[in-house]
Amino acid sequence: MRKLLPLLFLLCGSAAAQSLPAEGEQPAAAPKPPVVPAYFSLVKDIGGFYMYANGGFNADWYVGYNNSWIVRLPPVPSGSYAKAYIGAKLGRAKIASWPQGWDKTPIPGKIYMGLNQEPKFSSDNMFFVAAAEDIPLEPLPNDSLDGVDSAQWFWAEIPLSRVSPDKPNYLALWASSRYFTSSSSSPIVAAAPSGDREENVWLNRSIKGNPPSGPDVLEIPISGIKPALALKLVPANDYKVLIRGFMGSVGEEDITVSFSAIGEDIRAAWVEMSYDKFDWQRVGPYMFRAPFFRTLRREDLSRDMFYLRAAAVDGLENTGYSREITIPAAQAAPAAGE
Repeated sequence: MRKLLPLLFLLCGSAAAQSLPAEGEQPAAAPKPPVVPAYFSLVKDIGGFYMYANGGFNADWYVGYNNSWIVRLPPVPSGSYAKAYIGAKLGRAKIASWPQGWDKTPIPGKIYMGLNQEPKFSSDNMFFVAAAEDIPLEPLPNDSLDGVDSAQWFWAEIPLSRVSPDKPNYLALWASSRYFTSSSSSPIVAAAPSGDREENVWLNRSIKGNPPSGPDVLEIPISGIKPALALKLVPANDYKVLIRGFMGSVGEEDITVSFSAIGEDIRAAWVEMSYDKFDWQRVGPYMFRAPFFRTLRREDLSRDMFYLRAAAVDGLENTGYSREITIPAAQAAPAAGE
Protein backbone atom coordinates (compact mmCIF):
# COMPACT_ATOMS: atom_id res chain seq x y z
CA MET A 1 0.00 0.00 0.00
CA ARG A 2 2.85 2.43 0.78
CA LYS A 3 4.22 2.01 -2.73
CA LEU A 4 0.89 3.17 -4.19
CA LEU A 5 0.71 6.45 -2.27
CA PRO A 6 3.52 8.30 -4.14
CA LEU A 7 2.03 7.12 -7.44
CA LEU A 8 -1.40 8.43 -6.49
CA PHE A 9 0.16 11.70 -5.41
CA LEU A 10 1.98 12.04 -8.72
CA LEU A 11 -1.16 11.31 -10.71
CA CYS A 12 -3.23 13.82 -8.76
CA GLY A 13 -0.50 16.41 -8.97
CA SER A 14 -0.12 15.88 -12.70
CA ALA A 15 -3.86 16.34 -13.26
CA ALA A 16 -3.89 19.50 -11.16
CA ALA A 17 -0.94 20.86 -13.05
CA GLN A 18 -2.64 20.26 -16.38
CA SER A 19 -5.66 22.31 -15.28
CA LEU A 20 -3.52 25.39 -14.62
CA PRO A 21 -2.82 27.80 -17.50
CA ALA A 22 0.74 27.95 -18.77
CA GLU A 23 2.79 31.02 -18.00
CA GLY A 24 1.56 33.97 -20.07
CA GLU A 25 -1.71 32.27 -21.06
CA GLN A 26 -5.13 33.66 -20.16
CA PRO A 27 -7.36 31.37 -18.10
CA ALA A 28 -10.14 29.75 -20.10
CA ALA A 29 -13.43 31.63 -19.96
CA ALA A 30 -16.15 30.01 -17.90
CA PRO A 31 -18.86 28.41 -20.05
CA LYS A 32 -21.92 30.58 -20.56
CA PRO A 33 -25.05 29.45 -18.74
CA PRO A 34 -27.72 27.98 -21.05
CA VAL A 35 -30.36 30.37 -22.33
CA VAL A 36 -33.84 29.12 -21.49
CA PRO A 37 -37.26 30.82 -21.40
CA ALA A 38 -38.95 31.45 -18.06
CA TYR A 39 -42.58 30.34 -17.73
CA PHE A 40 -45.12 31.70 -15.27
CA SER A 41 -48.50 30.05 -14.72
CA LEU A 42 -50.75 29.04 -11.83
CA VAL A 43 -49.14 25.58 -11.81
CA LYS A 44 -45.40 25.14 -11.19
CA ASP A 45 -45.24 22.12 -13.49
CA ILE A 46 -46.23 23.63 -16.83
CA GLY A 47 -46.18 20.14 -18.30
CA GLY A 48 -49.04 19.19 -15.97
CA PHE A 49 -51.79 20.72 -18.14
CA TYR A 50 -53.10 17.40 -19.43
CA MET A 51 -56.81 17.63 -18.67
CA TYR A 52 -59.69 18.20 -21.12
CA ALA A 53 -57.83 19.42 -24.25
CA ASN A 54 -56.27 16.08 -25.22
CA GLY A 55 -59.43 13.99 -25.28
CA GLY A 56 -62.00 12.35 -23.05
CA PHE A 57 -64.24 14.37 -20.76
CA ASN A 58 -64.02 18.09 -21.68
CA ALA A 59 -65.93 19.48 -18.65
CA ASP A 60 -67.25 22.22 -20.97
CA TRP A 61 -63.89 24.02 -20.78
CA TYR A 62 -64.27 25.61 -24.19
CA VAL A 63 -62.85 28.90 -25.45
CA GLY A 64 -65.88 30.84 -26.51
CA TYR A 65 -67.67 33.80 -27.93
CA ASN A 66 -69.65 33.69 -24.69
CA ASN A 67 -67.02 32.06 -22.46
CA SER A 68 -63.87 33.83 -21.23
CA TRP A 69 -61.27 32.39 -18.85
CA ILE A 70 -59.45 34.79 -16.53
CA VAL A 71 -56.49 34.05 -14.22
CA ARG A 72 -54.51 36.23 -11.84
CA LEU A 73 -50.77 35.63 -11.89
CA PRO A 74 -48.59 37.14 -9.14
CA PRO A 75 -46.02 39.85 -9.93
CA VAL A 76 -43.27 38.51 -12.16
CA PRO A 77 -39.70 38.96 -10.82
CA SER A 78 -37.54 41.24 -12.93
CA GLY A 79 -34.77 39.63 -14.94
CA SER A 80 -32.58 40.02 -17.99
CA TYR A 81 -35.40 39.38 -20.43
CA ALA A 82 -35.62 40.70 -23.99
CA LYS A 83 -39.09 39.54 -25.10
CA ALA A 84 -42.40 38.60 -23.52
CA TYR A 85 -45.23 36.33 -24.70
CA ILE A 86 -48.66 35.32 -23.44
CA GLY A 87 -50.08 31.98 -24.44
CA ALA A 88 -52.55 29.17 -23.91
CA LYS A 89 -52.54 25.43 -24.43
CA LEU A 90 -55.38 24.61 -26.85
CA GLY A 91 -56.77 21.52 -28.52
CA ARG A 92 -59.83 19.72 -29.89
CA ALA A 93 -60.88 22.17 -32.61
CA LYS A 94 -64.07 21.01 -34.33
CA ILE A 95 -64.97 20.40 -37.97
CA ALA A 96 -68.06 21.65 -39.82
CA SER A 97 -69.75 18.26 -39.96
CA TRP A 98 -73.32 17.03 -39.58
CA PRO A 99 -76.00 18.47 -39.35
CA GLN A 100 -74.56 21.24 -41.55
CA GLY A 101 -73.21 18.62 -43.96
CA TRP A 102 -70.24 16.30 -44.14
CA ASP A 103 -67.41 18.82 -44.17
CA LYS A 104 -63.99 18.16 -42.63
CA THR A 105 -63.01 21.84 -42.74
CA PRO A 106 -62.30 23.24 -39.24
CA ILE A 107 -64.96 25.61 -37.94
CA PRO A 108 -63.32 29.05 -38.41
CA GLY A 109 -62.66 31.48 -35.61
CA LYS A 110 -59.99 33.59 -33.93
CA ILE A 111 -58.83 33.32 -30.33
CA TYR A 112 -57.47 36.25 -28.35
CA MET A 113 -55.79 36.89 -25.02
CA GLY A 114 -55.50 39.99 -22.86
CA LEU A 115 -53.01 41.10 -20.21
CA ASN A 116 -53.55 43.82 -17.64
CA GLN A 117 -52.71 44.62 -14.02
CA GLU A 118 -56.43 44.92 -13.28
CA PRO A 119 -59.25 42.60 -14.38
CA LYS A 120 -60.24 45.02 -17.15
CA PHE A 121 -59.55 44.22 -20.78
CA SER A 122 -60.02 46.23 -23.96
CA SER A 123 -58.67 46.48 -27.50
CA ASP A 124 -55.61 48.26 -26.07
CA ASN A 125 -54.39 45.14 -24.27
CA MET A 126 -55.72 42.27 -26.40
CA PHE A 127 -53.55 40.11 -28.66
CA PHE A 128 -54.30 37.52 -31.35
CA VAL A 129 -53.14 34.05 -30.26
CA ALA A 130 -54.43 31.44 -32.72
CA ALA A 131 -56.86 30.69 -35.51
CA ALA A 132 -59.04 27.62 -35.12
CA GLU A 133 -57.54 25.98 -38.22
CA ASP A 134 -54.11 26.05 -36.50
CA ILE A 135 -55.32 24.12 -33.44
CA PRO A 136 -55.18 20.30 -33.38
CA LEU A 137 -58.52 18.74 -34.28
CA GLU A 138 -60.69 16.62 -32.05
CA PRO A 139 -60.71 12.98 -33.22
CA LEU A 140 -63.86 11.36 -34.52
CA PRO A 141 -64.99 8.00 -33.13
CA ASN A 142 -65.76 6.47 -36.55
CA ASP A 143 -63.59 8.32 -39.04
CA SER A 144 -60.04 9.60 -39.58
CA LEU A 145 -59.01 13.25 -39.77
CA ASP A 146 -55.81 14.90 -40.93
CA GLY A 147 -54.75 17.28 -38.17
CA VAL A 148 -55.64 15.34 -35.03
CA ASP A 149 -52.98 15.80 -32.34
CA SER A 150 -52.55 16.51 -28.65
CA ALA A 151 -53.10 20.06 -27.38
CA GLN A 152 -50.35 22.58 -28.16
CA TRP A 153 -49.14 25.90 -26.75
CA PHE A 154 -49.83 28.99 -28.86
CA TRP A 155 -48.02 32.26 -28.08
CA ALA A 156 -48.46 35.95 -28.89
CA GLU A 157 -45.65 38.46 -28.42
CA ILE A 158 -46.46 41.43 -26.20
CA PRO A 159 -44.46 44.50 -25.14
CA LEU A 160 -42.17 43.52 -22.28
CA SER A 161 -43.29 46.66 -20.43
CA ARG A 162 -46.80 45.19 -20.09
CA VAL A 163 -45.55 42.57 -17.59
CA SER A 164 -45.53 43.96 -14.05
CA PRO A 165 -42.89 43.03 -11.43
CA ASP A 166 -44.82 44.58 -8.56
CA LYS A 167 -48.53 44.19 -9.42
CA PRO A 168 -50.69 41.18 -10.30
CA ASN A 169 -50.85 40.16 -13.95
CA TYR A 170 -54.35 39.22 -15.11
CA LEU A 171 -54.66 37.07 -18.23
CA ALA A 172 -57.89 36.54 -20.16
CA LEU A 173 -58.71 34.09 -22.98
CA TRP A 174 -61.74 34.27 -25.31
CA ALA A 175 -62.87 33.93 -28.94
CA SER A 176 -64.45 36.34 -31.39
CA SER A 177 -66.25 33.71 -33.49
CA ARG A 178 -70.03 33.45 -33.15
CA TYR A 179 -69.70 29.72 -33.85
CA PHE A 180 -67.86 29.15 -30.56
CA THR A 181 -70.76 28.95 -28.14
CA SER A 182 -70.46 25.40 -26.81
CA SER A 183 -67.95 22.61 -26.35
CA SER A 184 -69.42 20.84 -29.40
CA SER A 185 -68.25 23.61 -31.75
CA SER A 186 -65.33 25.28 -29.92
CA PRO A 187 -61.68 24.49 -29.13
CA ILE A 188 -60.91 23.38 -25.57
CA VAL A 189 -58.38 24.95 -23.21
CA ALA A 190 -56.18 22.54 -21.26
CA ALA A 191 -56.28 22.38 -17.46
CA ALA A 192 -54.31 21.02 -14.53
CA PRO A 193 -55.42 19.82 -11.10
CA SER A 194 -54.13 21.92 -8.22
CA GLY A 195 -54.25 21.83 -4.44
CA ASP A 196 -54.07 25.63 -4.44
CA ARG A 197 -57.44 26.88 -3.18
CA GLU A 198 -56.65 30.56 -3.66
CA GLU A 199 -59.29 32.39 -5.66
CA ASN A 200 -57.31 33.22 -8.79
CA VAL A 201 -59.38 31.69 -11.64
CA TRP A 202 -62.69 32.98 -12.97
CA LEU A 203 -65.08 32.26 -15.83
CA ASN A 204 -66.99 35.09 -17.49
CA ARG A 205 -70.15 34.02 -19.37
CA SER A 206 -71.39 37.54 -20.16
CA ILE A 207 -69.13 38.43 -23.08
CA LYS A 208 -70.19 38.43 -26.73
CA GLY A 209 -66.91 38.05 -28.56
CA ASN A 210 -65.50 41.14 -26.85
CA PRO A 211 -62.75 41.44 -24.21
CA PRO A 212 -64.16 40.77 -20.72
CA SER A 213 -64.67 43.99 -18.79
CA GLY A 214 -67.09 45.81 -16.52
CA PRO A 215 -67.72 45.80 -12.75
CA ASP A 216 -68.62 42.08 -12.64
CA VAL A 217 -65.85 40.80 -14.89
CA LEU A 218 -64.78 38.21 -12.29
CA GLU A 219 -68.12 36.48 -12.60
CA ILE A 220 -67.76 32.81 -11.64
CA PRO A 221 -64.85 31.69 -9.40
CA ILE A 222 -63.28 28.32 -10.24
CA SER A 223 -61.36 26.34 -7.60
CA GLY A 224 -59.18 23.24 -7.62
CA ILE A 225 -58.40 23.27 -11.37
CA LYS A 226 -56.28 25.80 -13.27
CA PRO A 227 -56.55 26.64 -17.00
CA ALA A 228 -53.42 26.58 -19.17
CA LEU A 229 -52.76 30.31 -19.49
CA ALA A 230 -49.18 31.46 -19.06
CA LEU A 231 -46.51 34.09 -19.51
CA LYS A 232 -43.23 33.30 -21.25
CA LEU A 233 -40.21 35.60 -20.87
CA VAL A 234 -37.22 35.10 -23.16
CA PRO A 235 -33.66 36.36 -22.50
CA ALA A 236 -31.59 37.93 -25.26
CA ASN A 237 -29.90 35.17 -27.26
CA ASP A 238 -28.15 34.46 -30.52
CA TYR A 239 -29.58 30.99 -31.09
CA LYS A 240 -30.45 30.07 -34.68
CA VAL A 241 -32.99 27.80 -36.31
CA LEU A 242 -31.61 26.08 -39.40
CA ILE A 243 -33.64 24.43 -42.15
CA ARG A 244 -31.86 21.67 -44.02
CA GLY A 245 -32.75 19.54 -47.02
CA PHE A 246 -35.88 21.39 -48.13
CA MET A 247 -37.11 19.78 -51.34
CA GLY A 248 -40.34 19.31 -53.23
CA SER A 249 -41.76 16.62 -55.48
CA VAL A 250 -44.16 18.19 -57.97
CA GLY A 251 -46.98 16.11 -59.38
CA GLU A 252 -49.94 17.00 -61.57
CA GLU A 253 -52.32 17.50 -58.64
CA ASP A 254 -50.12 17.95 -55.57
CA ILE A 255 -46.71 18.92 -54.23
CA THR A 256 -44.97 16.92 -51.49
CA VAL A 257 -42.29 18.80 -49.54
CA SER A 258 -39.91 17.60 -46.84
CA PHE A 259 -37.17 19.14 -44.69
CA SER A 260 -35.34 18.98 -41.37
CA ALA A 261 -35.29 21.70 -38.70
CA ILE A 262 -32.32 22.10 -36.38
CA GLY A 263 -32.45 24.27 -33.27
CA GLU A 264 -33.10 24.52 -29.55
CA ASP A 265 -36.46 22.88 -28.76
CA ILE A 266 -38.17 23.19 -32.16
CA ARG A 267 -41.85 23.62 -31.31
CA ALA A 268 -43.47 24.07 -34.74
CA ALA A 269 -42.68 24.07 -38.45
CA TRP A 270 -44.62 25.05 -41.56
CA VAL A 271 -44.42 25.86 -45.29
CA GLU A 272 -44.78 29.31 -46.87
CA MET A 273 -45.66 30.46 -50.40
CA SER A 274 -44.79 33.60 -52.37
CA TYR A 275 -45.08 34.96 -55.89
CA ASP A 276 -42.27 37.53 -55.55
CA LYS A 277 -39.98 36.27 -52.72
CA PHE A 278 -40.99 39.28 -50.61
CA ASP A 279 -44.55 38.68 -49.48
CA TRP A 280 -44.82 35.23 -47.88
CA GLN A 281 -47.89 33.49 -46.47
CA ARG A 282 -48.19 30.20 -44.65
CA VAL A 283 -49.87 27.33 -46.53
CA GLY A 284 -51.01 24.19 -44.80
CA PRO A 285 -51.20 23.56 -41.05
CA TYR A 286 -48.44 23.70 -38.48
CA MET A 287 -46.32 20.59 -37.98
CA PHE A 288 -45.45 20.02 -34.33
CA ARG A 289 -42.86 17.25 -34.57
CA ALA A 290 -40.42 15.64 -36.99
CA PRO A 291 -40.22 14.18 -39.56
CA PHE A 292 -41.47 17.21 -41.45
CA PHE A 293 -43.39 16.13 -44.57
CA ARG A 294 -46.42 17.85 -46.09
CA THR A 295 -48.46 17.26 -49.23
CA LEU A 296 -50.09 20.39 -50.64
CA ARG A 297 -52.89 20.22 -53.19
CA ARG A 298 -52.22 22.28 -56.30
CA GLU A 299 -55.85 23.47 -56.42
CA ASP A 300 -55.37 25.07 -52.97
CA LEU A 301 -52.29 27.00 -54.12
CA SER A 302 -51.92 28.22 -57.72
CA ARG A 303 -51.47 26.82 -61.18
CA ASP A 304 -49.08 29.68 -61.97
CA MET A 305 -45.39 29.64 -61.08
CA PHE A 306 -44.62 30.43 -57.43
CA TYR A 307 -42.05 29.83 -54.69
CA LEU A 308 -42.12 27.69 -51.55
CA ARG A 309 -39.93 27.75 -48.47
CA ALA A 310 -39.94 25.99 -45.10
CA ALA A 311 -39.83 27.64 -41.68
CA ALA A 312 -39.60 26.58 -38.05
CA VAL A 313 -39.65 28.25 -34.63
CA ASP A 314 -37.93 27.18 -31.41
CA GLY A 315 -38.88 27.51 -27.75
CA LEU A 316 -37.09 30.87 -27.58
CA GLU A 317 -39.29 32.12 -30.44
CA ASN A 318 -36.42 32.32 -32.93
CA THR A 319 -37.56 31.59 -36.49
CA GLY A 320 -35.48 30.16 -39.31
CA TYR A 321 -36.22 29.85 -43.04
CA SER A 322 -34.96 27.67 -45.86
CA ARG A 323 -33.96 28.82 -49.29
CA GLU A 324 -36.91 28.97 -51.63
CA ILE A 325 -37.63 26.43 -54.34
CA THR A 326 -39.40 27.30 -57.57
CA ILE A 327 -42.64 25.53 -58.41
CA PRO A 328 -43.21 25.72 -62.17
CA ALA A 329 -46.57 26.57 -63.67
CA ALA A 330 -48.90 23.62 -64.04
CA GLN A 331 -49.48 22.37 -67.54
CA ALA A 332 -52.88 23.18 -68.95
CA ALA A 333 -55.23 20.24 -69.26
CA PRO A 334 -55.64 19.10 -72.87
CA ALA A 335 -58.80 20.21 -74.62
CA ALA A 336 -61.54 17.68 -75.24
CA GLY A 337 -60.78 15.49 -78.24
CA GLU A 338 -57.01 16.11 -78.24
